[in-house]
Amino acid sequence: MIALWRKEVLALLYSLIAYFTWAIFLIGTGLFLWVFSGSVIQTGMAEMDAFFSIAPWFLLILAPALTMRSFAEEFRTGSYELLATAPLSRWEIILAKYLAVATVLTFALVPTGIFYASIAWLAQPRGSVDHGAIQGAYLGLLALGLSLSAIGIWASTLTTHTIIAFLLALFLGFIWLIGFEFASELPVGRFLQQGLAALSLMEHYRSLSRGVVDSRDLLYFACVTALGLGLAHLQLSRRHP
Repeated sequence: MIALWRKEVLALLYSLIAYFTWAIFLIGTGLFLWVFSGSVIQTGMAEMDAFFSIAPWFLLILAPALTMRSFAEEFRTGSYELLATAPLSRWEIILAKYLAVATVLTFALVPTGIFYASIAWLAQPRGSVDHGAIQGAYLGLLALGLSLSAIGIWASTLTTHTIIAFLLALFLGFIWLIGFEFASELPVGRFLQQGLAALSLMEHYRSLSRGVVDSRDLLYFACVTALGLGLAHLQLSRRHP
């Protein structure tokens, strides 16, 4: 499994997909944090709200871009049949590919620590930022990215075309990220509205962004991740019994 994980990480790095998505994520979030309307330069406020508001939307694109080739490319080239004969279970194959994507995605968040350090340095008095909220938001971003990656892995098992896998992951990720929240605003009764809102990844991300690490939010992200990987396993079982 470790060998497959290493192979998948190297495949992402050699294909330049990782570098491309990293560049989009870092440049895009950096512009929203420092330059665009509501940014640090525009408001004169040393805070990271602009970054944490826009970062989930970049992750919505980054995760599908990293996962789209995971299984779709294997199916297209016929190499999955060879992989399936390896002394690995389906779960080990899925987890190796998922962890490779999770590794590359986590690396995308690491350089944004420069943003954090810069904001803390610019604050007056220096260092007087809400560290708890920022660290909670980072935890939320990581959990969100991991959940979207699991959804992307599932989407990649549904097709032999990488572009279709990307679009499927983008669509499913959007539904989970904000679609349920939109649906909760429909006149469907208070109980159902609360239930739909509780299914939204964005709702739980916002909760962590307040600096209060609630185990219910972490459990929800873990459940979405497990669901995505479980559905991927089910699809592989159907495709290759």
